[in-house]
Amino acid sequence: MKKVINMFIKKYQVKGIVQGVGFRPFVYRIAKKYHLNGWVLNDSNGVLIEVEGEQDNITHFIHDIEFNSPELAYVQEVKLIEEQESDNRYSSFNILSSQKHSSRQTLISPDTYVCNECLEELFDPTNRRFRYPFINCTNCGPRYSIIKDIPYDRPYTTMAKFPMCKECDKEYKDILDRRFHAQPNACWKCGPQVQLKTSDGTNVPTDNPIEKTIDLLKKGKILAIKGLGGYHLVVDPMNHEAVKELRKRKKRDEKPFALMSSELDDVKNFAEITKNEEALLVSKERPIVLLNKKKNEYISSDIAPNNNTYGVMLAYTPLHHLILRGNFIALIATSANVSDEPIVYKDVVAIEQLKGIADYYLVHNREIFTRVDDSIVRGIDLDEEITKLQIIRRARGYVPNPIDFKEGSTNVLALGAELKNTICLTKGEKAFISHHIGDLKNYKIYESFKNTIAHLQKIFEISPSVIASDLHPDFYSTKYAFDQNALPVVQVQHHHAHMASCMVDNQLNGPVLGVILDGTGYGDDGNIWGGEFLIGDFLNYQRAAYIDYFQLPGGDKAVKEPYRIALGILTQIYGEQVKELPIKIISERNNFELDVLIKMIQKAINSPLTSSMGRLFDAVSALLGVRETIQYEGQAAIELEQAIEINDSSNPLLSYEIVASNGIRKIDIKPMFKELVSLILKDKYTKGELSYRFHYTMVQMITETCKQIRQETGINKLVLSGGVFLNKFLLVETYKSLKACKFEVYMHKQVPTNDGGISLGQAAIAAHRYKDTHSV
Repeated sequence: MKKVINMFIKKYQVKGIVQGVGFRPFVYRIAKKYHLNGWVLNDSNGVLIEVEGEQDNITHFIHDIEFNSPELAYVQEVKLIEEQESDNRYSSFNILSSQKHSSRQTLISPDTYVCNECLEELFDPTNRRFRYPFINCTNCGPRYSIIKDIPYDRPYTTMAKFPMCKECDKEYKDILDRRFHAQPNACWKCGPQVQLKTSDGTNVPTDNPIEKTIDLLKKGKILAIKGLGGYHLVVDPMNHEAVKELRKRKKRDEKPFALMSSELDDVKNFAEITKNEEALLVSKERPIVLLNKKKNEYISSDIAPNNNTYGVMLAYTPLHHLILRGNFIALIATSANVSDEPIVYKDVVAIEQLKGIADYYLVHNREIFTRVDDSIVRGIDLDEEITKLQIIRRARGYVPNPIDFKEGSTNVLALGAELKNTICLTKGEKAFISHHIGDLKNYKIYESFKNTIAHLQKIFEISPSVIASDLHPDFYSTKYAFDQNALPVVQVQHHHAHMASCMVDNQLNGPVLGVILDGTGYGDDGNIWGGEFLIGDFLNYQRAAYIDYFQLPGGDKAVKEPYRIALGILTQIYGEQVKELPIKIISERNNFELDVLIKMIQKAINSPLTSSMGRLFDAVSALLGVRETIQYEGQAAIELEQAIEINDSSNPLLSYEIVASNGIRKIDIKPMFKELVSLILKDKYTKGELSYRFHYTMVQMITETCKQIRQETGINKLVLSGGVFLNKFLLVETYKSLKACKFEVYMHKQVPTNDGGISLGQAAIAAHRYKDTHSV
């Protein structure tokens, strides 16, 4: 019997990150491979495809689209929207011009590292782009930072002002070329150029600005270099005096500087790298990865003083590679900004603001439309088989990739936390979390916050029905929310948002038990929360347990001077007699200072109450003499963790009490402080051993509290969130301890555990509450 060949015409809508990533050429090639005719084009929903051919070939074609798409693409959905029997309509397969529709659902690719093929051309003397600092192709280069609007075509980017030369235009139009429809495509003839300027903005006369930059760096100069999403301050890390000068000019005494290397082998000279960390370093996002230091003669000790780790990234632009390769095993590449202000990304502003910090500027004339910081991540090895990515700052390389969001059809604008701010916009089943914005107390960052909201609403065409903000009445974000008079506002408690964020991150529904440990968050009772055990779901929650309140003498000042917190807890225990304790934290203070602080504590003058686990870590760090005052956020807790010396010779558990009252458990940490004082006075234990005992006790305390709550509620699903879980020891050991007790334990995967993930949780809670109050 003669075989019947089924011929069809089928139209598909492909959604996801499918523009600017070589997707249409990929579709063209596989259409040819399977002998299909028709067309493909970009539209405002993604990519539209119509194919004509045999059914089996169409089936293989769609399989390749779903499972073998280009590395930078993310296929979220392939939807059949029309089909009919073939009428031999097409005789070839073509790529058609983009369509712009009224509704936009296109996803935009993040900025991407320079690919290996472009790198080969960059260093090939026979290539016409030899040493061209803006070489790129469909598989690499700037995306999010240069987009003004969609669809992602050159006229809607900051490359619009660079008309392509004949050679570039030919590549751009050649379906089989690697640069087919590469929107930033350019070369020496037609593209952006670099220029070297002095500290006052005067052009440096030179035929080779990059070689001159290398020479200046070798001489110990501080360079402000424009990258993908902003400027870096760049210094040779082997030049001890230059590093010290950068610290002095930037007024950054101890906070670690990030390092950038061209090759993985270079990093191995000064850092230990696990397989997990190696994979993160070479991943397409090219984030800063926290790595354990290796004893070396290459890097100045001032790069990351009193710290066991370096933050290291591999070069991700051609310009970085040109400066580094063959010249430096690493360079300091720290965000170029004045203290507490956003990273500088505009040329005029850079020369204005960095005057007095940078000796020279290496600039270029490709405009950055959206500032984007470097992302920061860490590899977490939970056991021999399970490794995790922990995102600390989600920005370049990850943004604006969406998070799956199944929490309702309501479009939400969530304004995030006051510190480490991100905003989140939801549309359908996607949540778009912004790049890291910063601390909103700074006016320039608040302006950046407002600009980011406007830009993301525009490029994703999202009109929110509801705004989510923090519960704190005085936050800038809260005030912004209520200034948008046309929209209802849902206020969300900080730690409930943390819990919800981790739930969305793991596609969980309630009820769950949330262990939420951080530095600060406005509580329902007006106190500062931060050591919370919550039970609930997206709609509701209740406080099941918390660290019993202690004081912050001096309020915000206590955060920068943790010895005040330790003194507050000790005064709760010993009263006036605290002055007689023969321990360093007391003996270092004069009687007048002690009397003033004790009076503040006893009379509760400017000494707000807190349950904060973050502040508890700070207090113990001060008590043990690890860090009594800090130069940057989290320093006391970081150094306390890094001081750990594991000693298994005795029972490491310290005393604490879990006291149940009216259905809520309070965790009394005063017995632990009393025991630590006793151990310090015995003078038999190192700081590191006592740090270990404290950390071990916190793990056991968390586990025991969770077990008691499970026994009472039956809830076995548990989420871990909050900035304290950036403590690697605490996270890993808590995870292991809870798993050993048969809990289902979830931690963050795609968003930060710190306040950078808050906006996602706010969005989920607001969507549920809005749906609940507006349902028929």
